[in-house]
Amino acid sequence: MEQRGPPHVRYTAEEIVGQSILRLVPEELRSQEDEILRKLRAGERLEHFETTRLSKSGQRIEVSLTISPIKDSAGRVIGSSKIARDISARKQMERSLVQSEKLAAAGRMAATVAHEINNPLEAVLNLMFLARASCAPESETHGYLETAEAELVRVSHIARQTLGFYRDTGRPTEIVVDELLKNVLAVYRSKLNFRNIALRCQFEALRPLKASRGELLQVFSNIIANSIDALKPGGSLYIETREMADAGTAGIQILVRDEGSGIEAEHLALIFEPFFTTKERHGTGIGLWVAKQLVEKHKGRITIASSTEAGHSGTEVLIFLPFMNSLSSPAAD
Repeated sequence: MEQRGPPHVRYTAEEIVGQSILRLVPEELRSQEDEILRKLRAGERLEHFETTRLSKSGQRIEVSLTISPIKDSAGRVIGSSKIARDISARKQMERSLVQSEKLAAAGRMAATVAHEINNPLEAVLNLMFLARASCAPESETHGYLETAEAELVRVSHIARQTLGFYRDTGRPTEIVVDELLKNVLAVYRSKLNFRNIALRCQFEALRPLKASRGELLQVFSNIIANSIDALKPGGSLYIETREMADAGTAGIQILVRDEGSGIEAEHLALIFEPFFTTKERHGTGIGLWVAKQLVEKHKGRITIASSTEAGHSGTEVLIFLPFMNSLSSPAAD
């Protein structure tokens, strides 16, 4: 295989000639060499066999192998000729195309689902309004129905956006993040109580910022729902807000920390990728991806740190939202 790149990446002839081919093969793929040797001994030729090899620095390179047996005059196999072509760029392009196709398929599916759920949503909203109208305004039931109605309105709003024929033409409004988080927590209150999860909050962000209320609700709902799912009954969820300056920009930092099982290190780098999930059958893999898109739309940042170490496991999500941003009406996007 021709080695390309800086000296720390490629082998010199002196370093590699006479060495075992296994030096270039990742540990988990070494069984492939046994199969390759079996085919060569049988006089077979391998063409365009796609696999992975290692550079001098340990970097993985996707390659296409063509391997031919070398025979003596009597037809006996006495060696082999191997050509490896670097196909990393092509494979990356293929993955990008697959990802695009997944997103397109998800969009078509979401449009269908949104269309089907909007009619029953409207019916439930009407019934919710009638039920609320029959309750005393000061009653606890009235408050529950009011919160439920607001959440259904939000679901309907997201469904119409997903369908594609509706765009929110409203401009960003002044929002107190602390109040928004309290609204989200009210929705999850029964789930927190049922699982005996201790909720500790320290809200210190009183200054409003300009943002889309519905989009921030979606971000906070995704993050908090993930934390609750990660916690065992009796666990703790900690939420903190504070005003601060980050890289000279004033804004609000929101911290959401749980004491759940944590996220494996190899998964952490993929956590914001669409369709990646650690929830197996229960996750869609789009919640954090959407959250990141919406936070960045507001010129903010979101980071996740996590540990699976026994006794110290858990996940911490940090979101920074600036007070001043160029977020405009979605109609201008």
